[in-house]
Amino acid sequence: MYQRPGIRARIKHARRRAASVLIVALALLGLPRSAARAADATTFDTKALAHQTQRLTNDAGQFFMVWWVPQALSQAIMRDTANVQQADIDQLLRPLEPYLVFALSRGQVGEHRLEDVHDRADLLRNSRLAVDGQTMTAAPADQNDPGAQAALEMIKPALAAMLGRNGRGIEFALYRVVPGMHPLDPTMRGSLEYTLYRKHFHWQLPVWAQAAPVPVRAPPCEAVVGDSSAKVSWKSASAASSAVSARHTYAPGGQPANSPGTPR
Repeated sequence: MYQRPGIRARIKHARRRAASVLIVALALLGLPRSAARAADATTFDTKALAHQTQRLTNDAGQFFMVWWVPQALSQAIMRDTANVQQADIDQLLRPLEPYLVFALSRGQVGEHRLEDVHDRADLLRNSRLAVDGQTMTAAPADQNDPGAQAALEMIKPALAAMLGRNGRGIEFALYRVVPGMHPLDPTMRGSLEYTLYRKHFHWQLPVWAQAAPVPVRAPPCEAVVGDSSAKVSWKSASAASSAVSARHTYAPGGQPANSPGTPR
C-alpha cells in the first residue's frame, strides 16, 4: 500500500526512537552489580549519608565519635569539592578501596571546641571492630599507607566542618578487607559493631535504600517497528525511557534525597 512521505518519515522516526530506548534499557539491565553501585554512589546526598553513617554520644561532657566512612561518602565529599574532576576523584580515592575506614575522636566538650582530645594511638588501643560478627584488626602498617593517608587528608576538613564545634581531634582507623569478605556498601545488607573505650556503636545495613521510581504516564497508542508483526508499545518504550533518563536517587529509609523527611 502506498504511504505518503510524511507518514513514512514519522514511522521511520518512531522506529529509531523506540530502538534507541530499548537498546539503552537493555544495556542498563546488563550492567554488573558493582558498576551499578558505582554509578549510584555519585547520586548520594553528602549530608544525609553522613548522618546515617556517623555515631556520636556525649556522656557527662565526654564526647565519643565513631564514623564509618564508606567509599560512597568519600566520593560524595570529593564531588562537592570545587575544581576536582571525576577522574581525579577516582585516582585520589583508589588507595582507600582495600579498607574499611572509620573516623574516631574522643575529647572533653569545651565552651567553643573539644578539649583534651585523644591521639590516634590511644584511640586504636581502645577500639574493636566486628563485621557481621567477625572481629577485624587495624594493622599498624596499614595506618601509615601513604596513598590512603593522602586521600583521608582531602576529606578530613569536610568531616570536621559537618561536626562543627566537635570537629577537632579526628583520627582515622583503617581495617583491611580480608579475602572472601563480601564488600560493605550503604545499600547492601550487613552489620557493623564498633567499640570505642566503653561505648558501643552499631550499624544495621543497608542504611540507604533506593527510592521508588516515579510512575510514568504513557499514551495508549502503539507505533509500528519493522513489519506489521513486530510492534513496540509506547507504554513499554516510555517505561524504558524513564529508566534511562530518570536520575537514580537514594535516601535513608527509602525516601528520595530531596524529600522533606530526609534528615539534615
